[in-house]
Amino acid sequence: MNQVVRRVKNFFQPGEKEAFSRIEELARLGEESLELLVKILSGTKNGVADVDSYTARISALEKEGDLITQSLEESLGRGAIIASLSNDFERLVDSVDSILDRAHSLSRQLRRVTRRPLRQAKEFDTAFRKEQVRLIEIGQSQVKVLRRLLVAAGSDRARAVGLAHEIERLEEQGDDVKDGMLDEIYGSWEKLDFASFHNHIQTTIEADDILDLCEDASDLVIAVTKALGA
Repeated sequence: MNQVVRRVKNFFQPGEKEAFSRIEELARLGEESLELLVKILSGTKNGVADVDSYTARISALEKEGDLITQSLEESLGRGAIIASLSNDFERLVDSVDSILDRAHSLSRQLRRVTRRPLRQAKEFDTAFRKEQVRLIEIGQSQVKVLRRLLVAAGSDRARAVGLAHEIERLEEQGDDVKDGMLDEIYGSWEKLDFASFHNHIQTTIEADDILDLCEDASDLVIAVTKALGA
């Protein structure tokens, strides 16, 4: 009975609180990576050195995130979380870590294009870059809300649910942007060579994956919160 009372009163136990705190730290790295991606995409005068510098920082953040992920996985393996929720926590960690992976992959592709520019379709490229920035900024907003959700999850269920709905709304907004971008790519195929066409498709899908991962993480936070009785 004491355990039940303690659970209701405190919502999360020490192992659960620690896990959510570390996952929030992982999300912070993801937010910083997306901020750097926006800088790469927004800087019309970025040279190779600038893009290399931003990409190197994103790579460092991705490696830092891997260390946090490894530490969390080891903690889960030692039984820091009750067995019935261990799988959900593992999926949550993987979703947030994958945000960093996608940001890293995107930055490397953008660096590759900066070093070896594809055939220019200037008017299309300028408009497309603005939409890329818009999509990444929506993901950035999602990660900010996800961080607040990870903090609120153990103490305010109503607020947590409201934040999860906000993440879902942003994901739907991002879907509209992504669909518009894909329509523009396919509608402009005559202006683009194959490499440009493929690059735009790939980077759009990877950017949209970030939004999906944020929503997946949000759903898992709420699932864990409800299962723990918070």
